[in-house]
Amino acid sequence: MAAGAKIKDPAFILEAFQDLMTLEAEFPIKVEGTKTLPYAAVMTSLDPSTRRFILKLVRPLPPALAVGASFEIVLAALGKRFEGRISYLGREGYLQYQFECPLSLEATDRRLWKRYPIRPREDLHVTAQDAEIPGHGITGPLLNLSMGGLVFRVDRMLRLEDGMPVHPGTYLFEPGKTIPLLRLRGFPKGDVLEARGQVVRALEANSELHVCIQMTGMSEAGKLLLARFLDARERQGTQSSRSGREAASATGRFELVKNSPTKGDAGDSDLSLEDSSAPLPGPEQAGLDALLRLDRRCTNLLLVSPPGTDRDRIALRLEGAGYRRFAFALDLFEAHACWKAAGDAPLRMLLVDLEPSRTDGLEPMGAVRHLEPLLRSFGELPVAFVTRLPDPMLELMGHPSFGALAQEEGQGRSWGIVLDGLLHRDGPIKAS
Repeated sequence: MAAGAKIKDPAFILEAFQDLMTLEAEFPIKVEGTKTLPYAAVMTSLDPSTRRFILKLVRPLPPALAVGASFEIVLAALGKRFEGRISYLGREGYLQYQFECPLSLEATDRRLWKRYPIRPREDLHVTAQDAEIPGHGITGPLLNLSMGGLVFRVDRMLRLEDGMPVHPGTYLFEPGKTIPLLRLRGFPKGDVLEARGQVVRALEANSELHVCIQMTGMSEAGKLLLARFLDARERQGTQSSRSGREAASATGRFELVKNSPTKGDAGDSDLSLEDSSAPLPGPEQAGLDALLRLDRRCTNLLLVSPPGTDRDRIALRLEGAGYRRFAFALDLFEAHACWKAAGDAPLRMLLVDLEPSRTDGLEPMGAVRHLEPLLRSFGELPVAFVTRLPDPMLELMGHPSFGALAQEEGQGRSWGIVLDGLLHRDGPIKAS
């Protein structure tokens, strides 16, 4: 079937929509003639007799949307991609809406989802694991993003079994290969997007390895996070186009308008993507914050680090996060003796500075694997590993008692958040 071919056979169109429901695949729809971000939709039911179906969307449609409104749809069914127009019939339930099948479909080579390029200064990074156990850890900057997938550059690849570096190549990313764990970091407000994925293709360009991944298995919260981020990017692009047209009309010719970072820039950390349903700060939250501060002040920590500027810097970061009680040990053997002799003031967490191991040529992951036999002697005591700069590979250890901290100010996640998460793995502390 050639691209551009028009199909008006009702039986074929119904078969395509039945295939779409069987696949349970997400596809984009958007109000015809608008420049808003498409809505991610999944078909939940189809009535062949009335040719009506119900879609579940990631975010709600405008409440004032009129019955009969036309939506553009791009779908992949029966091994082909099609475009069409569906009619809105009304709301059925929470995020569920009824539509009518189109009168025709048009075969197309168009991508399902619009791609948005990611600039280097936005600092969005991908961390992935290409197999369950032991697998490889893969990290690199994000190059472009859509509701359905992403492309990133592979900068590092390690064997998770022992932390040894692996030279990445296209042969390691065959089309169809499953990616059981995929994390995107760098979103405004520190949000993290988690999903599973499948390799679509891998190619080498200018001595760089680029991998294209189709995302699957996102939670509803993850879909909403991604939709909001891309919606902000779409609005930013629309505003930039409008500014360019205004500049062209003012000067009589088109000129490239350079956009300086503004508050509405998707790469800026203060981009407003707040959920209107999020609770406002109140007395209960203030009380919980006070309880957390008290808990941090009374928590006994043990830092394994040799004397020097690194240890002093770590101690200052701990004090800045609200921790006041911490002792020092030169190595894990001395730390184990301190842990056994703690008595009435038991240690609640072990912090291990990995920088001394880096001087031996070990990657942070390799240093952790080297220390694991000794760490087992501490039982279930939570352990936080400190590196000079964030290392996303440490997130792939998969151990609930392990966490990672970055020494440099402004790098990585907040120390208080990471340490609180390790100390209270069963949930946040509550006032009695």
